[in-house]
Amino acid sequence: MYTFIIKEEGPDIDVIITRSLLALAAVASLFFCTGTYFIINLFAAVTVLFTAVFIKVLLVKLRSNKMVLLLFSAILLFIATHPITFPVILLVYGYLAKFLKKKPVILLAENGVTIKKLFSNTTFNWSEFSNVVLKDNLLTLDFKNNKLIQVAVDEMHTSPDEQAFNEFCVSCI
Repeated sequence: MYTFIIKEEGPDIDVIITRSLLALAAVASLFFCTGTYFIINLFAAVTVLFTAVFIKVLLVKLRSNKMVLLLFSAILLFIATHPITFPVILLVYGYLAKFLKKKPVILLAENGVTIKKLFSNTTFNWSEFSNVVLKDNLLTLDFKNNKLIQVAVDEMHTSPDEQAFNEFCVSCI
């Protein structure tokens, strides 16, 4: 049995949503500004806006934990504005995103090929394929009905022997 974790090459929706929520938090910090806490609100807004602008750098290049950044932003927002609703929304989003953000997986076994996504699992019999090949971390599933699925395999999580895998696929087809 072979398991392949698929490399995501599309836009990182998680970064986009996190950036939007943080920018909204910065605006909320300025919106709920009171005269006595103006400097605190301004500092919170600038800090959270800075985090929103550079969220991709913080998450990808500096390998910061997204929950820590959201917790820091939620605490700043609570200190600046005092309503607890928006900080709770930030933290709930961060907590749910951790469970909902799963990479697609392709399982190849003697009984068939299963493609597991977030909300669906699709299983195909080997008789439906004309060819299945792994070459240079690119998995190609060629169906007999001229449907073609090509996905980049995440080499950090999956690195099988290409020749042994291809021989396994030829024997199953």
